[in-house]
Amino acid sequence: MPESSLAVDIRELSKSFGSLHAVSQVSLTVPTGAIYALIGPNGAGKSTLIKLLVGLLRPSRGEAHILGFSIAKQMEKIKEIIGYLPDDPTAYDYLSGEEFLQLTGNLRGLPAQTIKDRISELKTLFPLHDTLSQSMQAYSRGNRQKVAFLSCLIARPKVLIIDEPVVGLDPESIIVFGKTLREFVKHGGTVFLATHILSFAEQYADMVGIMHEGKIVHEEKIKTNSSLEVLYEKMTK
Repeated sequence: MPESSLAVDIRELSKSFGSLHAVSQVSLTVPTGAIYALIGPNGAGKSTLIKLLVGLLRPSRGEAHILGFSIAKQMEKIKEIIGYLPDDPTAYDYLSGEEFLQLTGNLRGLPAQTIKDRISELKTLFPLHDTLSQSMQAYSRGNRQKVAFLSCLIARPKVLIIDEPVVGLDPESIIVFGKTLREFVKHGGTVFLATHILSFAEQYADMVGIMHEGKIVHEEKIKTNSSLEVLYEKMTK
């Protein structure tokens, strides 16, 4: 693996759809072992930026690296070390939640016993023991989100890239989600996420970036008892 103290390194990254500049010359860095929260209004370019990082879109200009790997030239390597949670996780109606986790582990190339052990560990994060045996067709939005999150963790990724992590989750599950992210970075992982929930960013992120009209208009470290609401309103007017 390339030597890099930066988990995410974005340089002048842009993505245009015709005349629409969804992401415009974005540059930012995230050190390893940190949670970076990207906030901004609908249409600001947050989801587009995340899709560029995970290889779902190709940039129009610029470059980005994940732990030293280029999104333009080494995406297969990147996919081996990241966990990606989209804003609307797909539910495989014909699978149970546990079967979906097993499938994810198989696709990641994990041994059968490792998959079994990891599922046993991950089951303890949320109260899903009964739910995991049921067809995903019957899952609520929140339960789809939980199982998709567990699937991101099964292969022990080094970087989590998450779009709207807590949409559809109840307050107790949001706390579990946030604490799990903090535990993940405590053990050397890195999180890059986009969220509309300012309170979640305030409580769990180390740094926040405000995105507006395709650009990063402000960045700052999260301070104890800081409030993002006033800053957010000021920077997105």
